[in-house]
Amino acid sequence: MGRMERLSVDIPQEVNEIVEEAVASGEFASASEMVSSALAEWKSSRLIHGYTVEELRALVAEADEDDEEIDGKEAFERIRERFEKDLRERG
Repeated sequence: MGRMERLSVDIPQEVNEIVEEAVASGEFASASEMVSSALAEWKSSRLIHGYTVEELRALVAEADEDDEEIDGKEAFERIRERFEKDLRERG
Protein backbone atom coordinates (compact mmCIF):
# COMPACT_ATOMS: atom_id res chain seq x y z
CA MET A 1 0.00 0.00 0.00
CA GLY A 2 1.11 3.56 -0.62
CA ARG A 3 1.40 6.43 1.76
CA MET A 4 -1.18 6.38 4.54
CA GLU A 5 -3.29 9.44 5.31
CA ARG A 6 -5.67 10.05 8.17
CA LEU A 7 -9.32 10.72 7.35
CA SER A 8 -12.01 11.41 9.90
CA VAL A 9 -15.59 10.54 8.96
CA ASP A 10 -18.90 10.42 10.78
CA ILE A 11 -20.77 7.11 10.44
CA PRO A 12 -24.08 5.91 11.83
CA GLN A 13 -23.93 3.95 15.07
CA GLU A 14 -25.10 0.79 13.25
CA VAL A 15 -22.19 0.99 10.82
CA ASN A 16 -19.74 1.60 13.67
CA GLU A 17 -21.06 -1.53 15.40
CA ILE A 18 -20.46 -3.56 12.23
CA VAL A 19 -16.87 -2.30 12.07
CA GLU A 20 -16.29 -3.02 15.77
CA GLU A 21 -17.76 -6.53 15.43
CA ALA A 22 -15.55 -7.29 12.44
CA VAL A 23 -12.46 -6.22 14.40
CA ALA A 24 -13.55 -8.00 17.60
CA SER A 25 -14.13 -11.25 15.68
CA GLY A 26 -10.55 -11.14 14.40
CA GLU A 27 -11.64 -10.78 10.80
CA PHE A 28 -9.72 -7.51 10.64
CA ALA A 29 -6.84 -6.25 12.75
CA SER A 30 -8.22 -2.72 13.00
CA ALA A 31 -11.07 -0.47 11.98
CA SER A 32 -8.76 1.12 9.41
CA GLU A 33 -8.07 -2.27 7.84
CA MET A 34 -11.78 -3.10 7.70
CA VAL A 35 -12.73 0.23 6.13
CA SER A 36 -9.84 0.04 3.65
CA SER A 37 -11.00 -3.44 2.63
CA ALA A 38 -14.59 -2.26 2.21
CA LEU A 39 -13.47 0.67 0.07
CA ALA A 40 -11.29 -1.56 -2.11
CA GLU A 41 -14.25 -3.88 -2.66
CA TRP A 42 -16.49 -0.91 -3.48
CA LYS A 43 -13.95 0.34 -6.01
CA SER A 44 -13.65 -3.05 -7.70
CA SER A 45 -17.42 -3.47 -7.87
CA ARG A 46 -17.58 -0.27 -9.90
CA LEU A 47 -15.47 -1.91 -12.57
CA ILE A 48 -17.95 -4.37 -13.97
CA HIS A 49 -15.97 -7.04 -15.78
CA GLY A 50 -13.31 -4.57 -16.80
CA TYR A 51 -15.68 -1.81 -17.84
CA THR A 52 -15.28 1.58 -16.23
CA VAL A 53 -18.31 3.68 -15.44
CA GLU A 54 -17.41 5.92 -18.38
CA GLU A 55 -17.29 2.94 -20.76
CA LEU A 56 -20.67 1.71 -19.57
CA ARG A 57 -22.14 5.18 -20.05
CA ALA A 58 -20.71 5.31 -23.56
CA LEU A 59 -22.28 1.94 -24.38
CA VAL A 60 -25.66 3.12 -23.11
CA ALA A 61 -25.36 6.37 -25.09
CA GLU A 62 -24.47 4.37 -28.20
CA ALA A 63 -27.54 2.21 -27.72
CA ASP A 64 -29.73 5.27 -27.19
CA GLU A 65 -28.58 6.69 -30.56
CA ASP A 66 -29.66 3.51 -32.37
CA ASP A 67 -33.29 3.83 -33.46
CA GLU A 68 -33.59 0.16 -34.43
CA GLU A 69 -36.19 -1.63 -32.32
CA ILE A 70 -35.57 -5.25 -31.38
CA ASP A 71 -37.19 -7.62 -28.91
CA GLY A 72 -35.69 -8.24 -25.49
CA LYS A 73 -34.35 -11.71 -26.26
CA GLU A 74 -32.42 -10.44 -29.27
CA ALA A 75 -31.16 -7.44 -27.30
CA PHE A 76 -29.73 -9.65 -24.57
CA GLU A 77 -28.16 -11.94 -27.18
CA ARG A 78 -26.41 -8.94 -28.77
CA ILE A 79 -25.25 -7.72 -25.37
CA ARG A 80 -23.87 -11.17 -24.51
CA GLU A 81 -22.06 -11.44 -27.85
CA ARG A 82 -20.51 -7.99 -27.48
CA PHE A 83 -19.51 -8.71 -23.90
CA GLU A 84 -17.85 -12.01 -24.87
CA LYS A 85 -16.04 -10.31 -27.78
CA ASP A 86 -14.77 -7.55 -25.49
CA LEU A 87 -13.57 -10.14 -22.94
CA ARG A 88 -11.67 -12.02 -25.65
CA GLU A 89 -10.04 -8.81 -26.87
CA ARG A 90 -8.99 -7.83 -23.34
CA GLY A 91 -7.38 -11.28 -23.07
